[in-house]
Amino acid sequence: MQNHVSPSMNNLYEFNLKTNYNKLECDGLLFVEYQCMPGDVRSGIWSQHNYLAFIQSGKKTWITPDGEFPVTVGDAIFCKKGAHAIKNYYDEQFCALLFFIPDDFVKQVILESELVPKHTEVQSSIFRLKVDLSLRIYFESMISQFLTEENPSKHLLKLKFKELILQVVTANINPELTSYFFALAREEKANLKQVMLNNYLYRLSQEDFAKLTHRSLSSFKRDFQQAFGTSFTKWLTDMRLKHARVRLLTTEESISEVADQSGFDTTTHFIRCFKKQYNAPPQQFRQQNAVTTS
Repeated sequence: MQNHVSPSMNNLYEFNLKTNYNKLECDGLLFVEYQCMPGDVRSGIWSQHNYLAFIQSGKKTWITPDGEFPVTVGDAIFCKKGAHAIKNYYDEQFCALLFFIPDDFVKQVILESELVPKHTEVQSSIFRLKVDLSLRIYFESMISQFLTEENPSKHLLKLKFKELILQVVTANINPELTSYFFALAREEKANLKQVMLNNYLYRLSQEDFAKLTHRSLSSFKRDFQQAFGTSFTKWLTDMRLKHARVRLLTTEESISEVADQSGFDTTTHFIRCFKKQYNAPPQQFRQQNAVTTS
């Protein structure tokens, strides 16, 4: 498995709200012409809103625990709200159109459309999209919004985002994303359990997780206790230790690599927590297991 955890996590949505990039924003909806210079570095990003990325130049790789998603010019991917790692490259400048779409907006559009819902379960956190002619024309029409002297009205911007969602759910060429949109329409609240299970390896704060589940911090704490029957800190530590235990037994990664891959801030903190949980430090645990299984 490739590295997918970064020492620091940057909020991609809030970062783009503050930049000087070409962008249009309304009630959480955000369309931005995102650019970054070449660089062979791995970075961590997260967003409390789903986003679609259409690549105009350069290349990047989105990395999740489930695999890698390399993209280049003309590709499009959809990322569920949550955290991912990104690999950048020494090459040309990277540029992408990013569409940030809050859950509530998707739900509103789907419910108003009166389309027959699909009930397929969607587990992936990233979908690679097929870009047909109509979707490509749509992207070009959005770029043209930057060429006018005045920004489009908020009403028109909402209509353009609605058009994007309806193109996806009526074209029948991206069934995973269609199913995900319909699933959002059925949810009363963001699925706290699913969000936690998808993102517990990333170094996000309790406040960040509250944003991801679209709850206030107090509501998040209450709902978390109800969902898992324990505190946020204990659950997070236990899950990361279980993940680390598997890596110790199934990989040859160093202890520091296991700590990093399992979401711990420092190797020292990881060793201390692991010893408390399993009555042996990680290296000794690995050696004892190797002896008993040989």
